[in-house]
Amino acid sequence: MLPEFSSPHGEAQIGASADANGGVKNKANANAKASSADAAYLQASAITSLRLDVLLSVGRHRLTGRAQRADGDARALEMALSLRQALQTEKTTPPEVELIPWHLGPEGDDTEAALRGYLGMGLDAIRWIKAPAATDAMAPLRASLASSSVQGVQHRQARLVLCGMRAEQGEGTGMLPMVLAEQLGWAWVPGVVALERIEAIEGRQRHAEDGEPGEAKHDGETVLFQAIVLQALPQGQRRRLAVTLPAILGVDSAAPAARQSAFGPARRGQLRLVESGEELVLDPAVEQWPLIPARARPRRLKIVTATSARDRFKAAAAKAEGGGGRVLEDVSVTEGAAAILSMLEAEGVLPAGGARHGQQGSPQGDGR
Repeated sequence: MLPEFSSPHGEAQIGASADANGGVKNKANANAKASSADAAYLQASAITSLRLDVLLSVGRHRLTGRAQRADGDARALEMALSLRQALQTEKTTPPEVELIPWHLGPEGDDTEAALRGYLGMGLDAIRWIKAPAATDAMAPLRASLASSSVQGVQHRQARLVLCGMRAEQGEGTGMLPMVLAEQLGWAWVPGVVALERIEAIEGRQRHAEDGEPGEAKHDGETVLFQAIVLQALPQGQRRRLAVTLPAILGVDSAAPAARQSAFGPARRGQLRLVESGEELVLDPAVEQWPLIPARARPRRLKIVTATSARDRFKAAAAKAEGGGGRVLEDVSVTEGAAAILSMLEAEGVLPAGGARHGQQGSPQGDGR
């Protein structure tokens, strides 16, 4: 048998190991308690109020040219309605969802008919800011979105704005939501095809008394909210993103199609005239623009003499090659601008000599 012995160093090592194990267990318990506290904190700071703003515009039918609801904006409204319905059917306490549709445009029968198409999707009312067609929509929409319509819940209200990627008439550049998000200091996500959920994320220390929309105040800290969205990529690919609110989402044409507009709700819905509080500024250049319906330009085919049917089919299906292009290298800004203007005049986009004369008559320019 081995002799029994005791060593003070061994006892010290065993004691140290026991203390270390106890320290690890205590640290693990502390981490578990902290995680539970964080989870309870986020659970207590869940969304109690959600405001969904949808920007609506008037579209045009491709064949008849009649006014109708815009396809992209209708898909954005469909996404907002689906999210509101999903939140209201939750088993837990559903948040208070406020859906506010906005439209800025001139008064007319065509405009009212198009807005009635949105009302038929299940809206009670649309807030209509009446303004001439040449009005700069940036300032009125910025003031309308920046205001908090629900008093007392701004600390716990998540904010989300949905719209189409671009308008179907007018300039149609798609720059409005991008510039609007930049001026508001919000996030901008284009090409959204699905809005999966809205959840609370970790908080940060607050330094101000009042919170921003999309943040929740809790014992001197702020809980941020984020939206999990699905973004469309080229070639049918998708990407899941986590966007910190408040944010503006541009809905892609691959999003679910809008529901059918019902006649009864369309007639019962209200078109409420509202004031943005901002002075309407007209753009004199837009008033002088001639607006015509966009037509699909035919593809230029290259005439090829072929002896067989196979060669003729290949020539017709082949991609047309443009031979009138120019590659400009190491040129000045003036020469490059002159070449671009000449190309636009040759294509009929600008009148011959009109752009040059207009720029010469303005000593300062309009900054465009």
